Amino acid sequence: MSRVRVLSAVAYDLGSYEETGVADPILKVRGELPAGAQPFGISRVYRGSQGMYEEVLALADPDGVILWESPPRLIELRGEMYEDLFRRVVRDRLEISSTGEHTLVLYLNSSIVGRIPVFIEAPDSVQGAGVFLDAAEVALKKGSLCWLTIPQEQGPAVTRPAWYVQQGTSLFVLKGETEQELPGLERARSVTLTVKSKDVKATLGSVEADVRVVTDAEEFERIAGMGLGTRLNLPDGDAALQRWKDRCTLVELTPRG
Repeated sequence: MSRVRVLSAVAYDLGSYEETGVADPILKVRGELPAGAQPFGISRVYRGSQGMYEEVLALADPDGVILWESPPRLIELRGEMYEDLFRRVVRDRLEISSTGEHTLVLYLNSSIVGRIPVFIEAPDSVQGAGVFLDAAEVALKKGSLCWLTIPQEQGPAVTRPAWYVQQGTSLFVLKGETEQELPGLERARSVTLTVKSKDVKATLGSVEADVRVVTDAEEFERIAGMGLGTRLNLPDGDAALQRWKDRCTLVELTPRG
């Protein structure tokens, strides 16, 4: 077969894409696993010699078992000077049993030309929650920001990025006018915590997190002191600790599950 390169490819939840316009590499599953995936889209961009190619797409589970395979269809590439984009919407029943990393496999003329990671989001699954928390803990260690969706006493919830100090699966965030604006955080009973992977720059998933305001002075100083090493571009260096004591609130976020 003539040389063909996959320049990019992604399998993504169709509902989220239609709502946000962002094609995160996630398949969503409702209910306890095993359960059917929600409709998803597949986009891929090829570059290769001009001609017709028979394409087959497949999704494999973490053990390499093929869960879904598309019927063969012919696609036409325009030549090495072009980047050819193809899209497909999948509404077939696709049963997911694991939240481990799945793989989208791309075949042209019966040869594998690409393998793309696909993540599973199963917010209603007890099994999925446990796996997600493990994955989130690892991702949070590598990253510097999370996203918080905070309910408001009046009006819709707001979503803000937040830097944090991590202790296991719990996060501590400082809010205040001299640090980061997280409106209503200290008054909320819970927030939605969204974690993204720094490695693939994609959302891993979201989980509800309980909110606790840190009122003990010793705990505040201990946790905030750790923040001196994680907060990027501090204008006042170690003096930030006193500023935080004077003007900020420290909040603990504990994911449920």
